[in-house]
Amino acid sequence: MSAFRVCIPSVLALVACGVFAQPETGLPKTMSGSWTGVYPRGTFSDTMSVVLDAPDGSGALKGLLTYEGLSCGAKDEPLTGTWNGTELRFESQLRPNVNSKRLNGQCGTGLTKFVLTRKPGQGNFVGESRTEGTQIPDQIQLSP
Repeated sequence: MSAFRVCIPSVLALVACGVFAQPETGLPKTMSGSWTGVYPRGTFSDTMSVVLDAPDGSGALKGLLTYEGLSCGAKDEPLTGTWNGTELRFESQLRPNVNSKRLNGQCGTGLTKFVLTRKPGQGNFVGESRTEGTQIPDQIQLSP
């Protein structure tokens, strides 16, 4: 009988530890961070943020992108994407003369695609963005 009393608390402790040790699978509603681009004329970086209207599980999502850009940027620009529990993909528009350091930037279509993954055991997301018509991706880091 005393072995039974010892086993029950041990099993409960293991179950509780297993529940608390699981990585977060949902998406935060807001994230902010930075982008960095290494170009022939130098390395540039600035801030960005997203506000997500995401399901509790995986699937399609919508939201807003704010992106402080060099020649093109975004201020509460609509975004659409998907979350599969591991990878966050979304796209939005970057526009000239919106949150940009330089005026009258050449943004092409401005369509920018982001592919981010969550760092194992953390809440941070890292990945790349690529604007249509450019050959060099920007590195992205976002945190809740």
